Amino acid sequence: MSDDDDQAPELLAPELLAPELPPVPVTILSGFLGAGKTTLLKYILSAPHGKRIAVIENEFGEEIGVESLVARDGGGQVFEDFYELSNGCVCCSVRDDLVNTLERLLARRDRFDYILVETTGMADPGKVASVFWVDAELEGRIVLDGIVTLVDAPRIGFHLDHPDTRGEAAAQLAYADRILLNKRDLVGSPEQAAAIEARVAAVNALARVAWTHRAEVQLDAILDIRSFTTQRALDIERSLAHQQQHQQHAHDHGADCECDSAGAHTHTGGVQTTCVTVTERALSLEKLERWLGELLWDQHQDGDADGKAASASHVQKLFRMKGVLAIADEPNKFILQAVHELFEVYASKEPWVRPAGAEARGSESSTERSSRIVFIGLHLDVPGLECGLRSCVAE
Repeated sequence: MSDDDDQAPELLAPELLAPELPPVPVTILSGFLGAGKTTLLKYILSAPHGKRIAVIENEFGEEIGVESLVARDGGGQVFEDFYELSNGCVCCSVRDDLVNTLERLLARRDRFDYILVETTGMADPGKVASVFWVDAELEGRIVLDGIVTLVDAPRIGFHLDHPDTRGEAAAQLAYADRILLNKRDLVGSPEQAAAIEARVAAVNALARVAWTHRAEVQLDAILDIRSFTTQRALDIERSLAHQQQHQQHAHDHGADCECDSAGAHTHTGGVQTTCVTVTERALSLEKLERWLGELLWDQHQDGDADGKAASASHVQKLFRMKGVLAIADEPNKFILQAVHELFEVYASKEPWVRPAGAEARGSESSTERSSRIVFIGLHLDVPGLECGLRSCVAE
């Protein structure tokens, strides 16, 4: 046997190895019947927009016409229960449950760059979003990118006012990172359009809002928006800090808390956005996580399935939370993200910076280490949220 035979086989050069594909960003699309979701999905599945999007819907109906899209120009094909379309997109329906459908879809990861999940008939957006946080089989292969709600603008006031629809309508707005106000041509004056925008913002002051006609939208506005990233949370925190500095002369709730003016005074079916800030001392991470767990999990332990039930009983129900936190003995800012009953608190790479001259003044408060959380929910107990966050202050 030659010396060469005893040597280990030569490994492939790194450039010849199959590249590891990054996690697929997932966008959740919600909206009432008649808002224009079918029109938007038909555009995604047929227009030459150059993006490779996998669309998952509860059931593709005749309105979408997937089979005709495949056969129309001969450029598409059918494989198992998936349709590959000529514009590069893929679509499928949920056969058993969403996780299994995603598993089958990810087996063809090289065929698409984005996943869009349409939620009609499956669950509210919060429940769907929670799938991407807790399922171990999907972890690392997909990442929740954002929640988009398509709104029938001329009828959103009716949906928010009617007892049969106000809970679901408010929840869809509350969970959203992007809100598309469709049918601008059916809304009259600019004043009417501004009133609709104001009402939507009263429910969810964090979401970015855009008007659409026939659900036509630049896909970059709803895909790859990175709403659950650290940077997005930090951007929101800076914006809120700036707003609060300008509001202090007219709207003072004390040194240790502040609430957004869009709140219980608006007609939103009880859904509101409020901001609570603690500035006096840093928080205990252990106390904070225990309080958040009790706050979120207790509201679901009795099987509170939807906003409609909570609305009727005037029970507090939290949909979303975002926050930037000062944690005791930690030099960097911590981030809070919460959807439905799930939350995550983690350290960012951005440090708290002491203002110029802070060392000379010797004031701990001059470090500007404040904790700020935005709550979006139904029948919010704002004083209770303020007291709860203050109870997490470190000893």
